[in-house]
Amino acid sequence: MSCHGLSKSRIIAWKQCPKRLWLQIYRRDFLEVSDDTEHRFQIGYEVGEVAQGLYPDGILIEDEDLTAALKSTKTAMAAYPDSPIFEATFQHDGVLVRADLLLPTDAGYRMVEVKSSTSVKPYHIDDCAVQAWVIKQNNIILTSIELAHIDTSFIYQGDGDYHGILRHEKLDDVVDPLLEMVPNWIQEARSTLSRDMPTVEPGAQCSDPFECPFTAYCTQHIKVSVQPKYSLDVLYRMQTGTKIALRSMGYEDVCYVPPVFLNETQKWIQRVSQTGVPELSPNAGVSLVDLAYPRYYLDFETINLAVPRWINTRPYATQVPFQWSCHIEESHHQLDHEMFLDVSGNDPRRHCAEMMIKVLGNDGPIFVYYQAFEKGRITELAELYPDLAPSLHSINLRVVDLLPIARANYYHPEMKGSWSIKAVLPTVAPNLRYDLLVVGNGGDAQTAYREILHTNTSDTRKEELTEGLREYCKLDTLAMVQLAWFFQGELT
Repeated sequence: MSCHGLSKSRIIAWKQCPKRLWLQIYRRDFLEVSDDTEHRFQIGYEVGEVAQGLYPDGILIEDEDLTAALKSTKTAMAAYPDSPIFEATFQHDGVLVRADLLLPTDAGYRMVEVKSSTSVKPYHIDDCAVQAWVIKQNNIILTSIELAHIDTSFIYQGDGDYHGILRHEKLDDVVDPLLEMVPNWIQEARSTLSRDMPTVEPGAQCSDPFECPFTAYCTQHIKVSVQPKYSLDVLYRMQTGTKIALRSMGYEDVCYVPPVFLNETQKWIQRVSQTGVPELSPNAGVSLVDLAYPRYYLDFETINLAVPRWINTRPYATQVPFQWSCHIEESHHQLDHEMFLDVSGNDPRRHCAEMMIKVLGNDGPIFVYYQAFEKGRITELAELYPDLAPSLHSINLRVVDLLPIARANYYHPEMKGSWSIKAVLPTVAPNLRYDLLVVGNGGDAQTAYREILHTNTSDTRKEELTEGLREYCKLDTLAMVQLAWFFQGELT
């Protein structure tokens, strides 16, 4: 095998799994990067840019070429000893690192690794140890070793001011004992690369601390054991310990579990699984039939950004509604549709609230599926805009939640223990399909919205994703219409 240089990321990959590092070097054709991983990388880039923006006099080492980056770092540190350095590049014994932030102090530098997480993770400590070791070998004095992560209590006040979004945690006490281990890690990683591919069976390391991009390759030889159609996992809210105990007694199939271990809902699931016949209570529509018209069917799509974009929002915490769909049943089975969608990048919340008040009017039930979410967002809008609060609170008083009606009155064996709208809808209206859409679920909707806002996204792609958002959210509210009719025995 030829000799390969190492980097911080390669050593961390080796620590997760030696086979991962070997494949990463020699068989990249087996690599499969998931959309979730790509999304995590993108968030990391955004947080990194914010961190740099907190130090306007900082110097960015932009060179991609290793030799040039090393030279530029050395030049910048000599010429501007009082300036922060971004992506400062160092090498020792063939190991390359780039420091997110090197912040000058009277006695040396603070080394700061920037992460998009909300806390310090165990692998962050190893990450910092490798980086600090290489920098120290270059005779750079580090006065502190820190990790900066997102502080979810930060509230963005606008004007691009992100001071306070990062919480700095000093890691010297936990990193220092690891520094003497780093040379061993390097030696063992090199040893891995000098031999044939390691034999490592799939296990917890395939997803901890990261999802491995070679999992599909490593598991292709594993024969998937035949599982019963209705495994114990379909038993609604059954404790993990109970499932472990049942499996230890030889029970894998819901249909054969002794009823003594089941509550009433689980017995219902078992009965329907055994017969294969869905059950709809004749009382399912009792609470709906006398409700007045017009009837409204409402669903939100929201975004919670790592780097807040709008005033009075918190990283990862504030759910900003950027879209809603509303099917309106003006009279019995007579449907109209209204929608709000803002992909301009401006704060969508006030316009969202105003349009919702206009469309929903003052009378008529407002159907949702899992009211805690929709009512929570409406309450937040009311708190944000006191002048709209009376109308928004009035809307919340009209909400009718279809989820508890479904959970109490309907079960189909293909729901597999779930009453999510994605599980229920195919059993009620199989013609309404999410799998044919560009945007097929709430996670896709958030990803699509982020991509639309990204400056590098083409106009054609933005149009495709915008239309995908329209189709998806519209289907969610049409699904609720179908469920309400189904519960009332009126589905045609």
